[in-house]
Amino acid sequence: MNNVIELIKKANTIAILAHENEDADAAGSSFAMRHALLMMGKDVACWFSNKLENHLSFMEKNYNIFDENLVPSVDLCLCLDCGDVKRIGKRIAIFEKAKSTVSIDHHVTNTNFADANFVDGDAAATGEILYNLFEKMEIPITKEIAENLYTAISADTGSFKYRNVRPNTLEIAAKLIATGIDFPEIARLLYDSEPTNVMRFKAEVMKNVEEYFDGTLTIVTADNSILKEYNLDERETGDIVNIARLVNTCKVAVSIREALDKVKISFRSNCDISVSGIAQKFGGGGHDKAAGAAQKGRTIDEVKKEIIEVLGEILNG
Repeated sequence: MNNVIELIKKANTIAILAHENEDADAAGSSFAMRHALLMMGKDVACWFSNKLENHLSFMEKNYNIFDENLVPSVDLCLCLDCGDVKRIGKRIAIFEKAKSTVSIDHHVTNTNFADANFVDGDAAATGEILYNLFEKMEIPITKEIAENLYTAISADTGSFKYRNVRPNTLEIAAKLIATGIDFPEIARLLYDSEPTNVMRFKAEVMKNVEEYFDGTLTIVTADNSILKEYNLDERETGDIVNIARLVNTCKVAVSIREALDKVKISFRSNCDISVSGIAQKFGGGGHDKAAGAAQKGRTIDEVKKEIIEVLGEILNG
């Protein structure tokens, strides 16, 4: 961590990047880091790949959408919650132009792609790592920082119910709550607030859950036709894997959904099976209990057939 801190302290201009299609951990970590760096007197900006998804619209708006014609020149490019430089997407132009680069992440499949890397694969969220970093750097945890870190950690732990939660995770959450944040409202906005078209879409998708190997593998799919029917962007369907995960016999849950020129896959494990290695077989990565991948030039049925074959060997082994 010391080499990361050294580069942060030395830099005057800093660009913060997270993985493409920023989720709550990526966005919350980025916003928290921005507040911390501003307190240090840095010239800092968050550069996102896209507008935040609708269900995260309650979060801050202090970010820039990357424009290939306006590539900032900075002392430091700080990558958060990003396991591979490819997940930066077109913003790699910022990364390559920066004088130095840093990666802070909790994905066990992180490739250590930056000049200085701090990766804690045991951390529940990148937000958890940042809390410890700020503490070491003696940066005060303001209410703004606390709100963003709590949102990041809560989201990546499924409201503290996933297996990635450690005692330290709950200790950090307690300290963030002690700053006076409205944590019940954050939970409501993250988990209990959806437009009616999303609710109806999920009700329809529930009918598509398929079970294999005595219900130990559950798969849910969503193609472009159902997205069009409910007037949805694919980015608003990312958590449908949790629908398949609800089946009481499920050991591994998978969602497969169409997204423009690719098919996106999400894996979740309810047992001791690690899905990060499975995701890597499909060109992705992630955590032991939660991982993802994307396939180009293939149909949902083609991807599903291969997933059933791969997981059949594991679940029947």
